Amino acid sequence: MARFIPGGRLVPAVAVAGLITAFTVTEARQQPAQQAPRQQPQGQQEQQQQGPSQGQRGQRGQQPPAPAPGTPPKPLVPVAASTVAADPTPYYGEYITMTASVDQILSRTVFVVDQDPTKSTGKDVLVIVPTMNGKVDQNAYVTVIGQLIKYDPAEVAKRAKDYKPELTPEVESKYIGKPAVIATSVINSAFLDVAKRLPPPMTAEEEALQKIMKKIQPAFGALRTAVDGSDAAKTAENTAILKEAFAETAVFWKNRNKADAMKWAQDARTEVETIERSAATAKWDAAKTAAGTLGQACQTCHTTYRERFDDGSFRIKTGGD
Repeated sequence: MARFIPGGRLVPAVAVAGLITAFTVTEARQQPAQQAPRQQPQGQQEQQQQGPSQGQRGQRGQQPPAPAPGTPPKPLVPVAASTVAADPTPYYGEYITMTASVDQILSRTVFVVDQDPTKSTGKDVLVIVPTMNGKVDQNAYVTVIGQLIKYDPAEVAKRAKDYKPELTPEVESKYIGKPAVIATSVINSAFLDVAKRLPPPMTAEEEALQKIMKKIQPAFGALRTAVDGSDAAKTAENTAILKEAFAETAVFWKNRNKADAMKWAQDARTEVETIERSAATAKWDAAKTAAGTLGQACQTCHTTYRERFDDGSFRIKTGGD
């Protein structure tokens, strides 16, 4: 399926979807800003709109360093696969988006794209998808979003830990030093993002914790609303739910020998009791302060022991084991 754009050019429908998805993915994956962005000079704004220049990228052929953990993604740079293949140097280190045809499928998580869907032009780009959860079809258009690097197995290992490209030595040697995208999104011809990082099936242990979390989340939200509105009845109702839930949470983590998580749950229950006492005596400022401390305790435990996946679900973070 294709669409016409002004000027008479025919564009694959997946390219249109890719432009929409590129905006959505960038917004969803960036961390919330802690302060308002500074206004940039007009000349600098124009340079960004025109795309990267060789001068901005430093010396030709230099491999850009891996970004520090937690670094927000750079703005996406739209570019054609043929352009990247012809002169990739200005784009190394950039987060790019390109729509092209799948020329070869090299493994379950690696394929090659070419701008021409009818034949191999030799101007191809390697695409590595560490979180591949679906498939792409040969000769079909895909939209790829990710960071461009100069292919090197060691460099891939830095940027995609615990992942191996699954390439034979012969194939791998062919692409050493050539442009490769470590993809964070791949929109296939069915308009599905096959690079989403999906969670593993829930274990009995996960289900037990999930059951507790489903009590805490709505009760805590309702409690904050009740405290802000000085509603004694609703405060009492939700503190009762939370005291029980945090007691269960403490037992859960005790059984897993996680002393820090157990203490956070116990501290959370203590803050709930403080809210309960403060509300009973109409000391709403004290209740609000305790509610804020309670939220911080929840966030600390979540950061350490809960891992969020691309579908919005959580699992126990293995790094916390």
